[in-house]
Amino acid sequence: MTDPKVTGLCGFGLEVPEFAAAQRFYETFGLAAQRSDETLLLACPSRRDPEIVVTEGRQKRMHHISFFIAPEHEAAFADKLRRAGLAVTDAPPPGGRRAGLWFQDPWGTWINLNPTHPAPTPQIALPPANLGGRGDRVDVNLWQELDKNRNRPPLRIGHMLIFTQDWERAEGFFANTLGLRTTDRGKGKVAFMAAGDGVTDHHCFGLINSSHRGFQHASFQVAALDDLGYGAWRMRAAGYKEAFGPGRHAIASNLFHYTRDPWGSWVEYYADMDKITERWQCRDWESLPYTWGPEWSPEFWNGEMNANLEPR
Repeated sequence: MTDPKVTGLCGFGLEVPEFAAAQRFYETFGLAAQRSDETLLLACPSRRDPEIVVTEGRQKRMHHISFFIAPEHEAAFADKLRRAGLAVTDAPPPGGRRAGLWFQDPWGTWINLNPTHPAPTPQIALPPANLGGRGDRVDVNLWQELDKNRNRPPLRIGHMLIFTQDWERAEGFFANTLGLRTTDRGKGKVAFMAAGDGVTDHHCFGLINSSHRGFQHASFQVAALDDLGYGAWRMRAAGYKEAFGPGRHAIASNLFHYTRDPWGSWVEYYADMDKITERWQCRDWESLPYTWGPEWSPEFWNGEMNANLEPR
């Protein structure tokens, strides 16, 4: 068989100092919450697997990263990891709460490989639009149909970025060991990586050059710009006022809006990301991270790149 590769991002784990704050923040964001054995499981309402597994700890800290693999490749992946000198187990670490393979990468981060095919992204019917000189919506009060109190929740986790030291070596590890493919880089700052074959999202994972490991942001796909806007409105109304957006990114081209979580990291709504195939060519870019958006924030591109607030 060919070398086994991860097929997509399943989710991640966080340790946080207060469950109630995590549940309130992520439920306001639009995720469904379930408590189970001192663990908080969070996911978009349409997803069957938990996308975020939250456990309690003294400080906010990334607990693990989880990727999907094809079920028929589980044994081959276990063999590949062992040949790479990695200790593999099917017993999750405390707070892991996920089935499949578990191992620690060379920097001590727990990685889970979930032997499940990811569920397809829900297909959402959108109202006709009067854009580009067209007039496809006639005699309709669209604003009456777009109720911010009943807006659609996010569809799925789309990607996450982590801080990492030893940046180039880390990129090589995720490429060679897990089969992720680097699709573009912000030169010296960030590497974006895709998973799967055929037509895929521009990225599902990324690495930011930093002093140590940590969670930078997670991003959840929404159906359209109005869902992004109403989500931002809902977060602001609930008191989560530190935000960055809306805008459109340069690399990957997606619309975005970020809200800072209670522990200093970020969670993003995104829509309309570039899709790519094997013909896509990776390049190193020095462009700013967005083509339009809010007033410039050095934290999103300069040396800080969203300050890594996790303990070493």
